[in-house]
Amino acid sequence: MRFLNSNIKPRKFDYFPRYYNARKEKIELKRKFYSNENLSQDERVLLMREKIEEQKQENRVSKNGVYSQNTRTLVLLSIVFILGYFLLNGLDDIDRVIFKLMN
Repeated sequence: MRFLNSNIKPRKFDYFPRYYNARKEKIELKRKFYSNENLSQDERVLLMREKIEEQKQENRVSKNGVYSQNTRTLVLLSIVFILGYFLLNGLDDIDRVIFKLMN
């Protein structure tokens, strides 16, 4: 019968957020690593995770570069094929194709 009692109050959530600077922590880990200080096991794991994340970022950038390079190559190849077509069939056909495109 406790649920009928109106004196029940909800529990409070006592969490106070604290400032966390991830960039500062990364820099601190790298400084320790390069100054040859002894790193704890947790710090080594964090450092390795950071390196893996950096490699993922580099791969993402290179994939975008490959995509744009492939697009550029396809556009240039299509232009070369069109010009080759007109050169092999004669320059007289160009006038008819241009007039058809304009109308």
